[in-house]
Amino acid sequence: MLERLPALHQKYGPVVRINPGEVHIKDASVFHQFTKDPIAYTLGVPNAISMLFDISEHKKRRETLNPSFSKRRILLLEDLMYEELEKVMSHAMPYIERKEPLPIQDAYYCFTADVISHFTFGKSIDLISQPNFSRERVEQLRSFTNSIWILIHFGFIHKIVSALPRRVAAFANEGYQMIFCEGLAQDAVRRHEHSDGKPKELGEETIFDRLLAGNNSKENEADMSRRKQAPKMAAQQIADESVGLLMAGTETTATMLAYGTYYFMTFPEVQAKIMAELATVQRTESGRLPIQQIESLPYFTGFVKETLRFAHGVPGRLTRVVPSGGLYIPSINDYIPEGYVVGMSHMMIHNDPEIFEAPNEFRPERWIGEEGKQLDHWLLTFSKGSRNCLGMNLAYTEMHLMLANVFTRFDLSLIPGTHEDMIWLDRAIVRNRGNLRVMAKLKSVK
Repeated sequence: MLERLPALHQKYGPVVRINPGEVHIKDASVFHQFTKDPIAYTLGVPNAISMLFDISEHKKRRETLNPSFSKRRILLLEDLMYEELEKVMSHAMPYIERKEPLPIQDAYYCFTADVISHFTFGKSIDLISQPNFSRERVEQLRSFTNSIWILIHFGFIHKIVSALPRRVAAFANEGYQMIFCEGLAQDAVRRHEHSDGKPKELGEETIFDRLLAGNNSKENEADMSRRKQAPKMAAQQIADESVGLLMAGTETTATMLAYGTYYFMTFPEVQAKIMAELATVQRTESGRLPIQQIESLPYFTGFVKETLRFAHGVPGRLTRVVPSGGLYIPSINDYIPEGYVVGMSHMMIHNDPEIFEAPNEFRPERWIGEEGKQLDHWLLTFSKGSRNCLGMNLAYTEMHLMLANVFTRFDLSLIPGTHEDMIWLDRAIVRNRGNLRVMAKLKSVK
């Protein structure tokens, strides 16, 4: 359906009825004026923050979790990220030595899963260390997202799955068993219960610590006197939140890393500019590329943003609800009544020539300077406003760190069939048709 929408809008105009109860809108001026449609957020973890549609409840949860995902907190994860990154590099070497295609997309998936699970529970699910970058386990995890559209459009399935014990659901789909991470969650609860109860320093605190303690954390001590401590979350709420974070913090970022690598190999002129800019970064004594230096590079940062725009992240028509009083649509000079369900697509905004000049061209430079800052408003991969993606800072840092290290350590080349493998599929989040593999040769790091 998503691929047909541009032609439908071209034929029928900016508002197209796509079923009896929903219209799709192609009008960027009203994109930020809708609220979530509850029916579209029924993915089996109703208590996760990304699934909450009650504004006050979402705000309270956001206040609890925001400090864990602040830019300051994410920068404190640099050592953890490098630890997992070096594991990836080490496990990539046998492929390079045997001159075999490197399953780099699987490696990215393992990296993002191990980072977010360690950050959430204090211990990773350790996918990187498994043979073949956990090919079978990665596919099991990815199978979880195959059902997103089914759960959205056939809500009764969600109700049945939600009523089942977790172990029964896991038996039906091994991806459920892995993503629930009950063992890690139980270990994290035990560690928290046996701690001294004192708030942890920000750099030591896991997301589970914060969920278990409410707002009683080191960063919030200063303002505890002027606002009440947030209520501690129930066990089911914490379990759902953990699952939601693992889901959100793994596949989308891994897929964007794969597309970034693909675009790097596909556009030689872009590759040359990136390598020239990365060459200006001063490595530490241990040979690391400091993350703050990497993130300050204008062209490379533009490349990351252009990757997110070009690959979309969440391309599908996520449904929204028209707010109270109805909504005026300038492009048709008419109102849509309140409570009506509308669909809007990130992909169509990202490809709108009135916003992005030559949208079908890959141009990292469009994000540089003041004009680039204005375009940030229309980069919707992480959504916008108070309900934007909680892990946006983490995803940006992972992309900058991993891509910079891969590009400076390896000479990469495409293998036959890559272009077909990278054709995207709409699974609510972007899913490429195959699995990115590359030929890699080790560079001498200067």
